[in-house]
Amino acid sequence: MPKSHAAAERLDGLVRRIRNDIEFGSFSHGEWLKLIELQQRYGATQFDIRKALGELKTQRLVEHRANHGFRVATQDPVQRDQLYFVRTAIERSAAALVVERASADDIATLERLAIAFDHSVESAGRQPQAATNAAFHDHFFAIAGNPVLVETVQSLRERSHFGTTGRWRTTEGLRASGAEHHAMIAAIAHRDTARLDQLIVDHIAAF
Repeated sequence: MPKSHAAAERLDGLVRRIRNDIEFGSFSHGEWLKLIELQQRYGATQFDIRKALGELKTQRLVEHRANHGFRVATQDPVQRDQLYFVRTAIERSAAALVVERASADDIATLERLAIAFDHSVESAGRQPQAATNAAFHDHFFAIAGNPVLVETVQSLRERSHFGTTGRWRTTEGLRASGAEHHAMIAAIAHRDTARLDQLIVDHIAAF
């Protein structure tokens, strides 16, 4: 693998790891990010940390102040509410399609992914938790059979993670999210669209 390509992949991975930690509560909104601590935490050079923070600045997840450094950005509460409104409307639109189209294999896959998330809650840390949670929701919405819907939901979920009210900051909150995953699966298995619709609304509101 060319050196430049390997460096780009390393940087992309570092950006993803820091972003996940910011989005899911390892850092508080407005918290100053110390380069030395980040180097130790992620096993990266100061150069790569600065490059990663620069990329996260373009994504509006961190802010830079001259002579002060980088800190985690804060989100406008009005913008957050607007984002959650749109996300709720779009995710609810998938409920009937998921209930109608889900096969026995889909339900089994969702159950496996939900269990993987449960396991990550107890021991794995933010990166695997974020990955297993995304895998569950990606498959859930893929069942609807509309790639545009899936892409839109993924984009809105990534943007709204930064505005989380804090459920992911505690093990109890993570366990509650996991329990809701299993409740969604049960609603699909029972072909209960109304129940699934309400669970989607509650899942977003609690986040």
